[in-house]
Amino acid sequence: MRIKGEELAVHLKPLRPLYLVAGDEPFLVGEAVEQIAAAAQAAGFTERRRFMLESGFSWAAFREELGSLSLFASRTFYELRADSREGLARELKATLPVLGADTLLVVTTPALDRAAQQTEWVEAAAASGHVVSVSAPEGGAFVAWVRTRAAAAGIHDPEVATAVAYYTEGNIGAAWQAIQRLALVPNADVAAAEGILSDESRFDVFAVTDCALKGDVRGVDRCARRLQTEGRDPILMTWALARELRLLARAGALRNPRALQDLWRRERVWPARQTLLTGALQRTTRAELVALLRQCALLDRVNKGRAIGDAWLMTRRIALRLAGVRLALHSEGNEGDEYGG
Repeated sequence: MRIKGEELAVHLKPLRPLYLVAGDEPFLVGEAVEQIAAAAQAAGFTERRRFMLESGFSWAAFREELGSLSLFASRTFYELRADSREGLARELKATLPVLGADTLLVVTTPALDRAAQQTEWVEAAAASGHVVSVSAPEGGAFVAWVRTRAAAAGIHDPEVATAVAYYTEGNIGAAWQAIQRLALVPNADVAAAEGILSDESRFDVFAVTDCALKGDVRGVDRCARRLQTEGRDPILMTWALARELRLLARAGALRNPRALQDLWRRERVWPARQTLLTGALQRTTRAELVALLRQCALLDRVNKGRAIGDAWLMTRRIALRLAGVRLALHSEGNEGDEYGG
């Protein structure tokens, strides 16, 4: 069966022989594994063995161990960490028949994209046990996650949870550590939270574009400034912005909903992203999108040293305009008020 990480608790009775836990957030993947381990221990799996899929790992020896338990051996919980899926498809499928009533195998792997979800080996894993997809909550879901965890730790002031979410946005592990620290502070309030928290927000280079599509002006500015402070290169952000603007310009030229749905299908745009793109289309005209694409072309030349300008200022201007801020898109080298006219 295929399940989401938040659904795992209700799928631990009865235990299945295999759990394939896939995700890119180490804290949540580790938490899912520990959830399974606790259920396994309660069910009589008294021994736990950990393995890493790395150079020198022998699948043949691993399968031999899985299948060689004696009648009087303890029930064993096996954990196999696979940071790469190289060889995993073939070898895991060959391992499934070896699993018995006294063995439970948990395999952790990076997140499975849509194509990987449809592969034969993942289908086989889902038939033998559970494929658990773990993903980090974002936006309002992240705030809700922090509030739930804070309440469980005895912190019931929603403003404190909001502060934790703000300072740790995008970093689940940091949020959980902050909650644990605040749980030790009697009557923790926002001032206490701000006093012990530093800004540990973690953004990737696509966050600026995502915030722009959402119309999140504060998010655009905050993400861009944070990435600039970290010394990140704006080239990938230029590419991401240009990619979405090209798609929006094509969508804006279409005359009927059916043609738009055909475009989403050809470009493999999932429903959640269709909503974001549709919202962006409602905030901009096609002429504005074309102008923004020209700015991206100029920004690309600045990034490559072929034109003069402030790449970060230009990036923020383009993203803020896409987010709905009505500001002038000045030419290269202008360093005026970025919220000006």
